[in-house]
Amino acid sequence: MPSFSALAERAQALQNLIGYIFNDPKRAMEALVAAGVYMPGLINRTDGHKQLALVGDAVLRMVLALDGYEARKGREFTNNILSTKAGNTYIAQAGRNLGLDKLVIVNPAQAGMVSDKVMASAVEAIIGAVFMDSDGSVESVRPVLTILGLGWPA
Repeated sequence: MPSFSALAERAQALQNLIGYIFNDPKRAMEALVAAGVYMPGLINRTDGHKQLALVGDAVLRMVLALDGYEARKGREFTNNILSTKAGNTYIAQAGRNLGLDKLVIVNPAQAGMVSDKVMASAVEAIIGAVFMDSDGSVESVRPVLTILGLGWPA
């Protein structure tokens, strides 16, 4: 398992990549830790970033739905965007495109390999971490989604 300082370095790299500075860097650290990784005293959840990923998935869907509404796009068009951009395959690729797979800490049984499922979960956790860290600010999340390539199409 990486040390606290190594995890802090990964969290700093994450902030540089997504353009968001966390008020509480532990949220960034938690977002980078996959399920099955035990880091006592630092990440006190046995399910790693899964809870943040749940929040992030909901936030991503909400922002895309809001943007579809504000763009006056119909339900069918908005649903197509949701099914594409909020799908795990697309999210995982977005994370890999940004190099986030190099920052995620996986279960030792995975031998350092970040599966698409874990990558998608990590990206969702990062979105959730930004949302939680910014006291629920959708406006703080939007630029991160754009950097990730998950924002509403221009």
